[in-house]
Amino acid sequence: MMGEIKTFTRERLLELFYAVYEKDAKKVIQCLIDLGALQPTGDLSSVRRSVQFFLDNLLSQTPDQQQTLAAIGEDLFAIAQDQPFLFPSTFTFVIRAFSTLEGIGYILDPDFSFVKIAAPYAQELLDGRQKSRNGTQLVEEIRKQANDARSSTISMPYRIQRIEDFVKQLEAGDLKLRVRVLESERAARKATILQMATMYTVLGGTLVNLGVTFSNQGSQVIANGSFIGAGVFLALLLRSMQRVKKIDKFEKMI
Repeated sequence: MMGEIKTFTRERLLELFYAVYEKDAKKVIQCLIDLGALQPTGDLSSVRRSVQFFLDNLLSQTPDQQQTLAAIGEDLFAIAQDQPFLFPSTFTFVIRAFSTLEGIGYILDPDFSFVKIAAPYAQELLDGRQKSRNGTQLVEEIRKQANDARSSTISMPYRIQRIEDFVKQLEAGDLKLRVRVLESERAARKATILQMATMYTVLGGTLVNLGVTFSNQGSQVIANGSFIGAGVFLALLLRSMQRVKKIDKFEKMI
């Protein structure tokens, strides 16, 4: 396999590295969107909170599954339902390259640590970024912040007017708010799975009865087909029960 990392992708990967170092969840999300690894549609608040949680615990002791689910269990459920993350093909080559290098390192040296080897290069990137922020770019950044502050000051009356308009629309009933209750979503999903399980049970039982009837009448081919169909519905029923058990286990952990 062979792949090429474009200049745009390299720049965004660097920005992602800097954002992780700064523990800035908003920048991380924006970099993931630019890289095509995250869909900008839908509600990204759950993604932001989950990313911030992992950034805050990046250098500390990794929390176990129980602690993670207790902290962001609801957000993980929302992410699993919305499925906003994608996996660009470029990442496949990057991850394979890192895993190959790490595997070779472990074979040559059992005490090999990829993090320790990469630390000087990461520090070099951080030092280079710090140097680039000096001089002209620092002046440009200050000028940009001043322009943003001036724009915010000028637009403040307009924003206040918009807030007042929103309040009036809410009072008049012209604007409706959508409140997402994840607990209700889990209950609805569980009810849907149980409903499908009931349907599989009825269909499987019907096919078993048909198979027994045709077998008694001597139509063994049709009977075998009915038994096979009943086995398929039985497998679907067992799968549905496993999904229900996973939801119950998840609810207990959070």
